[in-house]
Amino acid sequence: METQEIYELTIKNMICSRCMKVVRQDLEALGIELLQLKMGKIKFRFNNKKTTIEDIKKVLEMDEFEFVKDKDEMISEEIKLALIELVKNLPLDRAKNLSDFLVEKLHRDYWTLSKTFSKTEGVTIQRYFILLRIEKAKELIEYEQMNFSEIAYELGYQNIYGLSAQFKQEAGISMSEYKKLKNHLRTPFDKII
Repeated sequence: METQEIYELTIKNMICSRCMKVVRQDLEALGIELLQLKMGKIKFRFNNKKTTIEDIKKVLEMDEFEFVKDKDEMISEEIKLALIELVKNLPLDRAKNLSDFLVEKLHRDYWTLSKTFSKTEGVTIQRYFILLRIEKAKELIEYEQMNFSEIAYELGYQNIYGLSAQFKQEAGISMSEYKKLKNHLRTPFDKII
């Protein structure tokens, strides 16, 4: 009887339902039995005489996914996934600060989360969150379903001036100028840092 080992891995850049679909297809094409699939995580069983972890890694890398290598990277990936999910589910709650949200969501103290994220990603959590919100603002501007004040409210800014200043600083142009562009310059969430 052939033995099948069970593996549980964290996958970097798996941030949406389409990403999960691609990972599922990649693994099924290799004959991998997927036991659990959720954003950023997979649990699977396979016959390692027919397929190797390296085979799995190569297939996933072709679709721009990669295995998270160590505990610090895993923590950083959990932070990214939590913040991306937060930005996708608008409106943001202005009453809850970012550190409290992450502590509650990840069950770790904020100092450790912050230190780990800065070390592995080269930017602070706050900076990353600003970049996420600016990319989400670009998306909302393109939809043309909200005015700038409504977008600022949805993204948790106290007023339009805070969003306008950060948008201009990060995008290099004002929101009005961005809205007029024919080719919008957006960065996918998984490529922000």
